Amino acid sequence: MRKFWEFLGCGSAVCSLVMPLPVQAQTAQITDSEIIQTEAGLQILLAGEATAQTRIFETFFGRTRIIDITNVKLAEGAAFQQDNPGEGIESVTVESLDANSVRIRIVGEAELPEIAVETRATEIVVGVTRATMATPPEALPPAAAAEPGAPPPELDVPSTEAVPLEEEGLRLVVTAARRPTPEAETSATVEVVTAADLEQQRPLTRTVADALQTLPGVTVNRLGLITSAVNIRGVAGERIGLLVDGERRPNLEFGPDFGSIDPFRVERIEVLQGPASSIYGADSFGGVVNVITNTPDPDQPFAVTSETYGGGFSEFNTNLEFSGPNYVVGTTYRTAGDARDGNGDTIPLNGTEYEVFDLYGTGRYDINDQSRLILRLDRHRQNDADLNGFPSPPFIEVRNDFRETNRYSLAYINDGVPDGTELELRAYYQRSRRQLDTTTAFTIPGPFPTEITVPGSDLTDTDSYGITGTATTAIGDATLTYGYDFSRDNSEFENLINNVTSPDASREFHGLFAQSVYNVTDDWTLTGGARLDFFSADSADQSKDVSAVTFNLGSVYKITDELRARANFAQGFRPPSLLFLFGNSPDGSFFAPTQGVVQSDSDLSPERANNIDIGLDYTSGDFTAGLVYFRNDISDFQGFESFIPLPGPPGPPPPSIQVANKDVLIQGLQLNAAYEVIPGLTLEGNLTFVDSEDESGRPLNQLEVFPTTALVRLTYARDRVFGLIQSRIYGDQGDVVLENNEVGPGSDGAAVFDLTLGYQVVPAVQLTFTVENLFDTQYAYPTSNFAAPGARVLFGVNAAF
Repeated sequence: MRKFWEFLGCGSAVCSLVMPLPVQAQTAQITDSEIIQTEAGLQILLAGEATAQTRIFETFFGRTRIIDITNVKLAEGAAFQQDNPGEGIESVTVESLDANSVRIRIVGEAELPEIAVETRATEIVVGVTRATMATPPEALPPAAAAEPGAPPPELDVPSTEAVPLEEEGLRLVVTAARRPTPEAETSATVEVVTAADLEQQRPLTRTVADALQTLPGVTVNRLGLITSAVNIRGVAGERIGLLVDGERRPNLEFGPDFGSIDPFRVERIEVLQGPASSIYGADSFGGVVNVITNTPDPDQPFAVTSETYGGGFSEFNTNLEFSGPNYVVGTTYRTAGDARDGNGDTIPLNGTEYEVFDLYGTGRYDINDQSRLILRLDRHRQNDADLNGFPSPPFIEVRNDFRETNRYSLAYINDGVPDGTELELRAYYQRSRRQLDTTTAFTIPGPFPTEITVPGSDLTDTDSYGITGTATTAIGDATLTYGYDFSRDNSEFENLINNVTSPDASREFHGLFAQSVYNVTDDWTLTGGARLDFFSADSADQSKDVSAVTFNLGSVYKITDELRARANFAQGFRPPSLLFLFGNSPDGSFFAPTQGVVQSDSDLSPERANNIDIGLDYTSGDFTAGLVYFRNDISDFQGFESFIPLPGPPGPPPPSIQVANKDVLIQGLQLNAAYEVIPGLTLEGNLTFVDSEDESGRPLNQLEVFPTTALVRLTYARDRVFGLIQSRIYGDQGDVVLENNEVGPGSDGAAVFDLTLGYQVVPAVQLTFTVENLFDTQYAYPTSNFAAPGARVLFGVNAAF
């Protein structure tokens, strides 16, 4: 009954945001776009259907002015780019940002262009004026000369909202509310890795997780060079949700497989920090990583791109991709040999070699102007990957013999459902097979104790499938996104040494959700939502059923044009994983990184979290900054505790650690700032401090303790040259819970420098030079105790045809 009233209450909160607003927004179609030259400068004219319900968001970065217009879409052929349309203007681009938004990008040659935006009955006019503009050069299509006596563009634009921007192009985020939402209306903390970031840092990112390691509030728990999990504010593993283009990737043994995503095909990554169970369900107890890949674009001509780099430690990476208006097809091969640490020693236990092969394809079929089908096929194969950060006694060696993932998904998207509703239906099937080989050492007691080693080899086969239906309806100044999620994961486990197969285990999720964004005034936005989930887990004759209601509520207030305050409350809920409930061996045990063999518990309670974020965001000219305080109270956190096992037969000792519930408090601060010193030269940095402990004051497991981290980065990008130098700074991890549930020192602190330089030889070819760990620093990866590679020199070439 209590859960019913909770759900009713949070449902009422959502309804209160949207029910008083009866007017529904329609998506207007832009049928014609052109540049008109005026005495005052330029006018960018977008003409088409009635535009009364559009919303306009303006921002700038460096010499680029960006205007994002929501509730509009471009007709075929209405997008364009024109170079040098007038003196002082380098380019003007009109393009689709997503299915219901249009972006206008105006780049000045030496200064930031001045603009004014006017919304008319069936037109949107952007006036561009600059003191340095004189008589414009001869018009280039699609520009047209203005009529004599045409009035200059108006400069008073009360409807335009200035929105903070950390990087060029960062205007909308899609993860915080399951739909494209202006950053100014997002109360939760969302960090973004843009396409420009990914391109500059490509040689430094072996996997998608590597691309996140310099974000505030994020670190990477490494089990090997390409086997890792994401740690968000001290919450990691299965508590972090992974989406690819908005589609769920299932959890495996210790979290979603970030290594199965080809890093070459990624265009953008968003990280929603803090509990997101009320938005995405149990997988997102500690946050969500949404990886957005390159997808077919009707305006995209045929193109071939290739990226190749290699060098130190026998590392070689190459990607080849073909793309057109309705398809993207690519393949990637990555390999590396044994790396050496900063002291020149081969990284134990048995090296860091790996081999990876990826094949991917996406097809698009446009049913009509408003609806389309998108089919995705992915295949990933990883061979012989050493897991240096994995073993703990009695294990002395662990290796992934192979990991193989095949995934198929189909999406139906309709932007023109009656009553102004957008509809998405998605379905997926994924099969993941992996073989883990181990070596354990133990001592046979007696008058003459004997130490022996025992090999192990386990094959796990997991198939997952799911469907999601999401609808978004604009109602006046509010937007409601609602839908249903279903997923099921089935796992089989086989011991290849003794041919023993454990009982199959399965987990099933059903979720109903709603999220809303309501603009109370031009300066004040409310966000909120709720979710009702039903979970079930089964293995042999054991089962576990549970349900939960979670909600989130937030507020964003623009104090001044430069300063924005936000607060967000969000709940988390997570039932125990299959491993924690039933294990994967006949005796109910399983192996956990840094803990060794652990005994499961079918009576384990679900985790619950209450998290609050309070933040300030500041933007003034070329300077941006942000400060966030967060506090996450977690009850029944699923951790470990020691126990005395019953005596067993001769052989490997039985587990002396079991899973257990405990209460945990995690709180901390995040700070970030960026300043464009001169056009093209940007200095940025961030700092994260996290404090965590359980109810007794005992520290958490090493993989869960977030060390203090910082980043200082200097980037330059102008004309044909770009460069990046950064320092990754890690503090001491302090006391953590290590193997055998004992408290001891975690990873040591370090400061590591990286360098990347690039030169565009011709417009289609770029050369790169990269040094990871520039000064050959000897250090261990944070949250693990295995040594990181020393200086790694890589050369690369990127080409597009």
